[in-house]
Amino acid sequence: MTVAVTGGTGFIGQVLVEKLISRGQPVRLITRKGGSAHPGRKLPTENVIADLNQVDTLKAALKGCHQVYHLAALAKTFDPEPENFYRVNVNGFRSLLEASLASGLQRVVFVSSSVVKGPSCQEPISESNLRPDIPFFTDYERSKALAEKIINEYLDKGLEVVIARPTRVYGPGPLTEANSVTRLIKGYLKYRICLILNHGQEIGNYVYVDDVAEGLQLVMDRGRPGEDYILGSENVSLNEFYQLLEEVSGRKALKLKIRIPLALMIAKLETIKARSLGLYPLITTGWVKTFLENWAFSHRKAAEELGYQPRSLREGLHLTCEWLGYLNRKMGLARNL
Repeated sequence: MTVAVTGGTGFIGQVLVEKLISRGQPVRLITRKGGSAHPGRKLPTENVIADLNQVDTLKAALKGCHQVYHLAALAKTFDPEPENFYRVNVNGFRSLLEASLASGLQRVVFVSSSVVKGPSCQEPISESNLRPDIPFFTDYERSKALAEKIINEYLDKGLEVVIARPTRVYGPGPLTEANSVTRLIKGYLKYRICLILNHGQEIGNYVYVDDVAEGLQLVMDRGRPGEDYILGSENVSLNEFYQLLEEVSGRKALKLKIRIPLALMIAKLETIKARSLGLYPLITTGWVKTFLENWAFSHRKAAEELGYQPRSLREGLHLTCEWLGYLNRKMGLARNL
């Protein structure tokens, strides 16, 4: 039967759609008006236009489908109208669940975010951890958390909803804001400069995009309704990340350390510029505060319950550098961009 995908033209969504098609799954892409079906590529998908805030259009789009992957979201660090995060990520999700019930759809995989669980302290965060008593750093984080609070209401109505939590995703794909880690990698490789906030000791969890796409399929096939699954891979500090990137690519880069007061001042000026001139900010205060925390996560639950097996960061960086055109000569360098 046909499976529906919202956000299927995005960074993770494109890879997911390709994998679904490769296993013979009929796919229906649900896109917004004015959005392209699949930029730059021809895929055998059925394409339907719908509005996340109009339940009737979603009902029509989901008719005949038995599953839906919900990836569509406003995933940005800044929006001049913060209410848009709640309109899309909370109200839009509720509309999708309403339409799913009305259309007789059986199962929904909601792609949330690992940051909803909050930063880590001593041990990596797992699904059982409750967010510590700290505020959310961005409207995006807060809106995703609010969206999750809706789910129990629909579980009680018989709809199977499972949450997937990708960590910091990287790999081949459009170099959009959703693929910011790969943009960081490209900047390192091309310009041989890397910016290090504070001392670069804060931990992040990095996962290759193909592993996330495969993990989402496992969540759909084997995930328990009402449960959440972290889709991550390795926990490393920013310094360790750059060290591994240097080893894989064979390219050294100038490390520029940015102190916290300077970063916060730049973020404040960038936000003022964005609000007054309509230009998108390079960084925001919430972004800075987020990267001053540790974000170590465990994917043990997904591994044990679903069979999720992500590749190592070294292998993922190797594939990404190869795709970008930069690879250590000892490992087979081809070209520079």
